[in-house]
Amino acid sequence: MVRPFPASRCAAGFTLTEVLVALAMIGLMASSALWALVIINADASVARLYTGAMTVAQARIDLILSDTPFDPQLDEYPAGGELNLGTQTQTVPIYTDPSTGNVVVSGTMTTTISDPGLTINGNSLNTYQATVTVTYQYRNRNYTVKMNTLRASDA
Repeated sequence: MVRPFPASRCAAGFTLTEVLVALAMIGLMASSALWALVIINADASVARLYTGAMTVAQARIDLILSDTPFDPQLDEYPAGGELNLGTQTQTVPIYTDPSTGNVVVSGTMTTTISDPGLTINGNSLNTYQATVTVTYQYRNRNYTVKMNTLRASDA
């Protein structure tokens, strides 16, 4: 003889409503995580470009500080013109795609060399001030990196 299930036992399982609510919650969490990854990727791109611009500016500052000879009293200046008084502007690569080698973002580097006229007891210190400004545009926003230094005479 076949016996039916006792009345006190319920069928185990989830209702359709419970399954739909769980799927909606999982979908919401997944979409939030995906959106956070998109924002993190955009922030990483901006940081990578800013680092590139700082590297370009720092390389120019290093060249200004290390190129020899520099002695304004003897009218000795580096042959490359890095310490000529005035302003120089040039286009520089900020980011180059490593896989293709194409420049993706370029900027403008402006170098201004001036004589601040620093003296001690009426004697000139023979120093030049250099300001390097790198500007570039990414996703319709302008970014600027600016660095300054003083270069003293080699003598």
